[in-house]
Amino acid sequence: MIENRHLRYFLEVARTLHITRAAERLHIAQPALTQNMQQLEQELGVELFERKGRRISLTEAGRVFEREAEHSLRVFLGAQLAAQRAVRGEVGKVVIGFQSTAGLTVIPHLLKQLGNKYPEIEVALREMGTSAQRKALRQGELDVAIMYTLPDDEFSHHELTPEPLVIALPESHPLAARDSIAVKELAKERFVLPAPEVAEVLYHAVLAECADSGFQPLHIQEVSTAQTALGIVSAGFGISILPAAIQALPRKGVVLKPIRNSRLQVQLALMWPADHASPIIPKLLECLL
Repeated sequence: MIENRHLRYFLEVARTLHITRAAERLHIAQPALTQNMQQLEQELGVELFERKGRRISLTEAGRVFEREAEHSLRVFLGAQLAAQRAVRGEVGKVVIGFQSTAGLTVIPHLLKQLGNKYPEIEVALREMGTSAQRKALRQGELDVAIMYTLPDDEFSHHELTPEPLVIALPESHPLAARDSIAVKELAKERFVLPAPEVAEVLYHAVLAECADSGFQPLHIQEVSTAQTALGIVSAGFGISILPAAIQALPRKGVVLKPIRNSRLQVQLALMWPADHASPIIPKLLECLL
């Protein structure tokens, strides 16, 4: 069977046309090199060299084989390099799930950094809610997910920058002129929130903050995205508490206010299956941190 070493050895002999010199450059014994060339000719069923005493030259078959061997060796070395780069996470494809608000800040930053540092990494994006991302991670449909979540044993994770929450109000709301608003002042308001299956951590964080402020919302309109929540708020149908990333969205008819005397925030995390990590994950973290 012809191996990579046979090609390397042959090309060195073809370049030098001198067995002893080629053996020295290859750092192998001359008899071993001669034996390898004989094995190669036997495998091919042709004579590659014309031998006249100590002098050798390439036959026509040898010249043709030299061209093809050079090409084959380049292809092999290129494939070897590509495989090594893939193991290091420098090339390949990664499928990333992300929460809608992460698409406003984190995802654009990540794509820009990846494009600058690792342009050969192919990225496929899937905008999904929390429950859908977890399911997709379990089923191998995602390599990683970026979501507001609490860590658990099922997934490995790396926490990203914590994000404060803000109150979204219709611009005609009586509280819209305030510099900041306490959550307890929202006790009689209709809340518009991304549903728990879409943004579990956000939903429960808001309800916990309301409980700490002495009330539970009388009515909650659940929606699928923060963008939809803002649209409903702009119509005067209620108020919302959302991640500060929504400041990147156009929001005609809506004002955003910080929450007074509150450390309410959500934590974005990069998550992946605990039993399977894409080699590209360290590069993602490098670009995110």
